[in-house]
Amino acid sequence: MDSFNKTNLQNIKDIFEEKTGVALETRRRRQPIRAAMLVAAVLVCSLTMTAFAVSLFSSLSGDDLSLSATYEGNGIVTIQVANKSDKDLSFQRQLKLMRWSTGKEVEPVSDTIVFDGTEFEAHTNGVMTVDLSKAYDMDFLEQPLADDNYYFVLTNNNFMFGQDWMCFVTFAEPIKTVVDDPIPVTPVEADKELVAQIMEELQPYFENYYTDIADRRNHADNYLVKCQELLATLDRDIVASEASSLAIDGLNPDVVFDKTAPLETQHWLTGLHEHTLDGYGIPVGSAEGESALVLSAYVPQHKGEVDGGAEVPLLYFFTYSVDDIQSPEDYAFIHGQIITFEQLEQYKVYEDDQYVCYEVTDLFYTNLRQHVESIISQRSDIYFDEQVWERVENIYTYYKDRDVLASRFYYNVPVE
Repeated sequence: MDSFNKTNLQNIKDIFEEKTGVALETRRRRQPIRAAMLVAAVLVCSLTMTAFAVSLFSSLSGDDLSLSATYEGNGIVTIQVANKSDKDLSFQRQLKLMRWSTGKEVEPVSDTIVFDGTEFEAHTNGVMTVDLSKAYDMDFLEQPLADDNYYFVLTNNNFMFGQDWMCFVTFAEPIKTVVDDPIPVTPVEADKELVAQIMEELQPYFENYYTDIADRRNHADNYLVKCQELLATLDRDIVASEASSLAIDGLNPDVVFDKTAPLETQHWLTGLHEHTLDGYGIPVGSAEGESALVLSAYVPQHKGEVDGGAEVPLLYFFTYSVDDIQSPEDYAFIHGQIITFEQLEQYKVYEDDQYVCYEVTDLFYTNLRQHVESIISQRSDIYFDEQVWERVENIYTYYKDRDVLASRFYYNVPVE
């Protein structure tokens, strides 16, 4: 082993001074006893700081939070904070203001940033206020950006990995780029292959699309009435799906959906919600209130948007109580089709003592590209190009994988 020398000692002193802020006096004469004491002090300091860092709120320990910033004007930003962890969260009174397109920090004109409300107890929501007026050139920040964003990096431990968090902030209404040559999107057309699988009496409801909200509602109401009339003629009951607490973990996917988005924000490109209607306003079940768990992709409303957007439903999941299914020959009604649980077995992706879940996307559309284009054609505020299509296709492919799904089901509240 190499012997301990002056260089080693100086390195330890440098580390000690950096971590503690205490300047150590430099002496010409070597003092072995004091050197040993210094080494011990540094080791104790390092161990103490390590233990302290572990006990702090950290995403590496599974602690979770959400942040949402609103610019109030005159340099004042309010940040909505939701502490979803069992640990208390205490933000340090420091931040970095970053430019999205460059990934570089916006240099402040001074260090005078005023914070108010930095403490958030476990499982509480609150507001932190930040005054940037003396620290930044607000006239510059309030200039509209074209296809770009600012974001804060906040921290509770000197921007250490797992203890720093991004929060987008908009100082002015952005300039949205006019798309010169967007990919043409065909008008909504019926999925003829799917319509052929629908009960004949219900097929007309799937052949037309209504844009008016009132017409859609009336169409859905008439559809449900017709469903009940048809099901009343059957000699067996229909097992209804349930809106359970079963969910799919969308955090930290093992794949990059969109290479233009940071790795830590890939989960912002997907959503998971209970829906009673499909993407065209048709009920997913046979009765009012019956719902499906829908995993969606978010597509941008303007070029470069990678933190949300408009929802495109991709995968449909139906969940049933195990106790409600008495036989494989029992019926389920899904999207205009009557199917036995024996036939549903091919779609099963999860089962435990309480619930069984089926991924039944194939009963909602037969061609992914046609479906996506039909959905986005309903809106005039969506940007769609091959990069966006690749994002949607990646999300679809990832969550269609049975092995992926098998490891991502969980209950978002305790099961009683």
